[in-house]
Amino acid sequence: MAVIWRAHDETLERLVAVKVLDLALSGDARMRDLVRREAWAAARLNHPDVASVHDFVVVGDHVGVLVMQLVEGEPLADLIARGPLPWRETVRIGLRIARVLALAHSRGVIHRDITPDNVVVEADRVTVLDFGIAARVGEPDDDSTGASFGTPAYVAPERLDGTPAQTATDVYALGVVLFEMMTGRVPFKVATWEDVAADHGPVPVPRSPGAPRRLSALVRSMLDREPGERPTAAEVVVALETPLRSRALAAAGAGAAVVVAAVLMWWPASTPPRPQTQGPQEILVVPSESPTAGSPSPSPATVPGPVPDRTGGSVPVPVSVNQTKQSLMRMLDQAEADGSIRHDVALDLRQVIQNLRKPEEWENVKAKIAARQREGAMPATLANRMISEVDAIG
Repeated sequence: MAVIWRAHDETLERLVAVKVLDLALSGDARMRDLVRREAWAAARLNHPDVASVHDFVVVGDHVGVLVMQLVEGEPLADLIARGPLPWRETVRIGLRIARVLALAHSRGVIHRDITPDNVVVEADRVTVLDFGIAARVGEPDDDSTGASFGTPAYVAPERLDGTPAQTATDVYALGVVLFEMMTGRVPFKVATWEDVAADHGPVPVPRSPGAPRRLSALVRSMLDREPGERPTAAEVVVALETPLRSRALAAAGAGAAVVVAAVLMWWPASTPPRPQTQGPQEILVVPSESPTAGSPSPSPATVPGPVPDRTGGSVPVPVSVNQTKQSLMRMLDQAEADGSIRHDVALDLRQVIQNLRKPEEWENVKAKIAARQREGAMPATLANRMISEVDAIG
């Protein structure tokens, strides 16, 4: 429905993406409204994994233009085209998408077009694009069938019933994407809206070498034909975080460790367990001196100076997350003061740093710094200093 240009913002000296509604559609008021709606939806999500909107303008009487963050990377669809992804990579990417959806749903926004073409991957960064057909939770669908927009293979069956927009449709689409990452194909042969309406029977079991059985069970529950039987996006986040935490514990426990038998619970405690086939219990390896499973890991202790070791030398001082954030902020303040970077670039980086909540999100900071340096928006010396500061906290 639109053409997207790579452009140079001459006012703020940065590279951007400019999305312009196809001129053949510009006379359709509903189509013009979709561009405005995309700006509305993305503006409500201040999230590092969502392409941010810089501006929305109307050219002449009809043409809507959206100025957005330029996102580098490869479409997830291209990665899948080369074959199924390893299950851990599937979980990592799926988790990032689920977090975006959980935030969007909490703010009353439904994406409605989650597909591998609308997800871009660059190294550790995952970005969700194209809120062009987003809807408000509970608003009426576009027409009596709900089939005007979307990619059939990823559209939940209830969309065809003309029911008000609901968050479960995004969960269904993400389930299709997870299934496709695991197997290299979509769960059902769906090419037309008639195919969407058809009952294809039980959801096939997505199999991926080495993947926990509960991952397959999660994906199948997301593809349930009944919207009320699917987990919420927030529940999917909790479910996908579990194997990543488990792997971290296993890595930390290599060497001097004890083996603790535990069942990986996919759902939050407040959600009733769903019937499932009894399988073997998962094994978690944890350090013998680690805190009780499920309790938060303690932050590194901060000490005033180097700590002597047994040889009379010293060991590096542990660096806390807050110390690193403050140091990065000071670098940005100084760079902005001496004119090394523009205010908008410094503001963009500050927002990413301030929004950090989880250890793995530090890779987002490094990716953002590297992208800004490649654009010429910050000097290489500053970029390298900031990345080194992030690396210092491990």
